[in-house]
Amino acid sequence: MKKSYLYNFGLLIVLMALLVSACGSIGAPKEADKVTVQLSWFHGVEYAGFYTAVDKGYYAEENIEVTLVAGGPETNPLDEVANGNAQFGIGQGDSLIVAKTEGRDFVAVATIFRDNPLAITSLEQDNILKPEDLVGKTVGAYSLDLSGYSDLLFLAFMSRTGLEKDSMQYALIEDFYGANEIKSGRMDAMSGMFATDQQVMTRDAGDEINLMYYKDYGVDVYINTIFVTGEFMQNNPDLIERFISATMKGYQYAIENTDEAAELALTYDEALDLAYQENVMKAQIPFIDTGSGPIGSMDENVWNITQEILLEFDLISAPIDLSTVYTNQFVLP
Repeated sequence: MKKSYLYNFGLLIVLMALLVSACGSIGAPKEADKVTVQLSWFHGVEYAGFYTAVDKGYYAEENIEVTLVAGGPETNPLDEVANGNAQFGIGQGDSLIVAKTEGRDFVAVATIFRDNPLAITSLEQDNILKPEDLVGKTVGAYSLDLSGYSDLLFLAFMSRTGLEKDSMQYALIEDFYGANEIKSGRMDAMSGMFATDQQVMTRDAGDEINLMYYKDYGVDVYINTIFVTGEFMQNNPDLIERFISATMKGYQYAIENTDEAAELALTYDEALDLAYQENVMKAQIPFIDTGSGPIGSMDENVWNITQEILLEFDLISAPIDLSTVYTNQFVLP
């Protein structure tokens, strides 16, 4: 009788211990997913959605711990994501297509700017309003023979507007700040400028400018997609969905609270000018929230245009299946 009692008592203790252990496991918080984001350029309000998602706890709500790494001219986000230094990168859509033809597997899972903000910039007083107004003028470019990769969209602009390459002269852009190059007389217009900050720079300097947007002439490319490797997407769809959801929630907040978003940018680089960041944040809103679809979502037609440009200028030899390069499955409506 005594042995039976002790056996049953011992068994009860073991069962209770197992129950307590199981309850503890169920109740214990899951360790946060840690991800690194390789930005395409130095810190600034272009990345306001990421800053806001960190500050407002949107990533924390999704149980994600995010590290943001600044980029620059010496950093290639595709390489950083490929080698595992980052799980998410910011890069141009055309670069992802080219990479795919080279056997590198990247997939865009969202975009920051839904419209292409690149434009040809000129002083308002010079009255350069349409493509034919550039004929006989000197245009600033990234390379004098337009052979640089950054001149690609300007070449596509000429192709689609009927402009002949030899109908203009070219000067090398050396000063990208405001309209200094135009005011100096070295050139009449500058190609491939970011409307999101160029207009702020020039107006801060007291100058008024005209902007001729590439997108208005059939040259539309996603210049800052959020991308991952194909393998990472296959293995982590839930993490990507939570990350994109939090990031786009951050961009929505930044759009509605521009001054606060600008202040957050300064927490990542205290050398940034607050007033300038505030104005850039306001200037980029129409490119982030176009009103034609959810923030972060991408359009098939834009990807088709991008591929057509790459084919036209022999940067890829044959078309690829674009469904392998981008997806909207993680962008919630």
